[in-house]
Amino acid sequence: MPKLLEDLLWCSALATWLMLLGSFVSVALRPLLKAIRQQLEVRLKSKEKRS
Repeated sequence: MPKLLEDLLWCSALATWLMLLGSFVSVALRPLLKAIRQQLEVRLKSKEKRS
């Protein structure tokens, strides 16, 4: 197999695994980000009431 083709296959396999990893991480972090966003909204609303 030509070296160029082999390198291209390795790069595409690596890109595929990195996209899968990114997808799993984003799904795992979604509840944490939602909780942080809710806390920020609560704090901003309490600051608006004080003003």
